[in-house]
Amino acid sequence: MTDPFSRRIRRRDLAGLAVALMFGTSAAAQAAVSPEDYVDSIAKEVMRLANTGQKGPGLKSKFAALMNRYINIKGIADYALGPYAKKLPGSKKAEFYNLVSNYAAALFVYYVEDFRGNGLEIASTSKQGKFTVIQSAIMLKGGGREQVRWRLLPTGGSFRVNDVNIKGVWLTISMKDRFSKVLKNSKGDFEPLFAELREAETW
Repeated sequence: MTDPFSRRIRRRDLAGLAVALMFGTSAAAQAAVSPEDYVDSIAKEVMRLANTGQKGPGLKSKFAALMNRYINIKGIADYALGPYAKKLPGSKKAEFYNLVSNYAAALFVYYVEDFRGNGLEIASTSKQGKFTVIQSAIMLKGGGREQVRWRLLPTGGSFRVNDVNIKGVWLTISMKDRFSKVLKNSKGDFEPLFAELREAETW
């Protein structure tokens, strides 16, 4: 099987995808929860699924459900489209958001072994303007650490994970670069992008 990241989001960005399933609005975040506890609880859910050993459609379905609970698909998908977001036909929006959700879940399942961990270690918390930035590391079962940087946006006594950085790469920027490239090459025709996203069904 051809590596689905070879011409999309680079594999080095993928470690962030598991955590990035949670960026967007989370109904689970409560006002009394610290940003560190919030991030830790998200990572535990991701690792719990990764550690089950399950693969294929069943696991993808579970990750899709996880995303539906935590992620603001519309916000992420619109950001990834950049200036093309205004050109997306209204009749195609629901399909596009569903495809982005499935694409993300499929990518996680494809590389699930990369995210089997024993816990999350918080290294530091800092403020950058309106954002809270947390530097952390997933403690991998096979040994080693996967560095993860979170950018949280406090809102209404809760949080939104605005973006995730793995190995120096912000995931939202990587997605935006890929989507913009496809749309530029197609001169604004969305069908090639839709076709690429649909390929996730075959992974």
